[in-house]
Amino acid sequence: MRSAILDLGSNSFHVLVAELEGRSITPVLREREMLHLGRSVAKHGGRIPDEARERAIATVAHLMELARRNGAEESIAVATAALRDANNGPEVLAALSEAAGIGIRVLDGLEEARLAYLGVRASIAVRANPVLMFDLGGGSLELAIGVSDQVVWSASTRMGASGLSATVGAGALKKKERRALIERIDEEIDPLIDAVRSNSPKTAIAVGGTVRALGRIVAARRGTWMPATLNQFEVDTSELAAIRDDLVVMDLDERMAVPGMKDRRADHVHIAAIVLARVFERLHVEHVTISDWGLREGLLLDAHGVTTPITAAQLRLAEVERIRRGFVPTDPHPVHVAGLARQLFDRTAAIHELADEDRELLDHAARLHAIGEMLALRRQHIHGAYLVENSELRGFSPVDAAILTTLVRFHRSQGIDHRFPAYATLSGDDRRRADRLLPLLQAADGFDRAHDQAVTGVEVFLGDGKVEFRLRGGDLHTTRSELSRKMSLFERTFGVEVLVSRGEGS
Repeated sequence: MRSAILDLGSNSFHVLVAELEGRSITPVLREREMLHLGRSVAKHGGRIPDEARERAIATVAHLMELARRNGAEESIAVATAALRDANNGPEVLAALSEAAGIGIRVLDGLEEARLAYLGVRASIAVRANPVLMFDLGGGSLELAIGVSDQVVWSASTRMGASGLSATVGAGALKKKERRALIERIDEEIDPLIDAVRSNSPKTAIAVGGTVRALGRIVAARRGTWMPATLNQFEVDTSELAAIRDDLVVMDLDERMAVPGMKDRRADHVHIAAIVLARVFERLHVEHVTISDWGLREGLLLDAHGVTTPITAAQLRLAEVERIRRGFVPTDPHPVHVAGLARQLFDRTAAIHELADEDRELLDHAARLHAIGEMLALRRQHIHGAYLVENSELRGFSPVDAAILTTLVRFHRSQGIDHRFPAYATLSGDDRRRADRLLPLLQAADGFDRAHDQAVTGVEVFLGDGKVEFRLRGGDLHTTRSELSRKMSLFERTFGVEVLVSRGEGS
């Protein structure tokens, strides 16, 4: 079923139209309008002024019309802090419900935290529980601690970036303004510190548009290659503190010029940096992972009873399969190559010296290496790399995504071009991983050269500077010169001579 989620937030109004299949959400439409209702409420004595009310009504009507035109069969609408807290919130909500054509549910802070937590857990490959989630919006900051789909503690605070920005100007902050903000943050966070520490969270995850805006600035400062999504991007909170110190002394024009800055966030991103840096400092959070999914995705999952998160490995495989099925659903070649690649990895461990996580990446690259054929056979490796980069794979860090993109891009080449952006910003260790995975992928792909799955398995014999691949099954259907070319990168990378033979009974 195609569903529409209308999220009336304190910074912006969003609509998500998506299809839910199992635990996978496939977006059909994402649209938002920046309204800054939280700031309006703060500036107008707790009321939503008439001008903001009329703009909100028009925006809701527009977003719901977009949802209907994009085939939404069901709609869910919720409102958060600004409409929850405004003195005239009920009156405005009635008008917004009429414009939407459906009832709008006002979420209290704890329910907002729970739903955002569910969205985060569906998007992030979590290594260790419990998870501490931060959802920074325009009107509030929600916190939740959970294990699997169970929230064991949550809180909602009045520390929204848009609302707080109403108390200061758009220019550089004066020292007394910074002190006042810190005092207000401490008032909100101090009562929560003992509860957070007593639950001993092992993983910290942050979500929200302004959180992602700060993440983009961190990535730009590092010079890090980024895929289409910041999902699973890990930030040291010391980096965030350094960015805060720079942003608070800048005026709006200077903030707009910061590399990685989103123009629509520049007027309040420095406030968000103050909030997050102070909260992380008080809670002793040293690293935080950014999630692209949150409240809207959590609402959709919760509405359909899909709340139990799968393991990190299951999440990554489900995402890879979602992409593979979307582009080459009937071609058995990629999955067959993945099986051969796993065999090669396991049986050449003594020479490649890679880890289990690299085996998983090799499997994923094999499943995705041919998706570019959906567009065209010529340059399919280039098309495939573009699709991987922009497919918003859940559960993969930017480093993982960079290695996947590199492997798909060069699976038909005689090596990796070190200028390729996804590869160029990798660390030396991660480059070594990509360099050693590529020849394994190429060999596995070469053993199914005819795309007929004739070669059913590979035995490997190592010794005396030689590697023998003994193939089981049918004919390889390739020339000796082409086979030699396919094995040349393996030989150069590992300093061995490769022999390919037929196994007994083949």
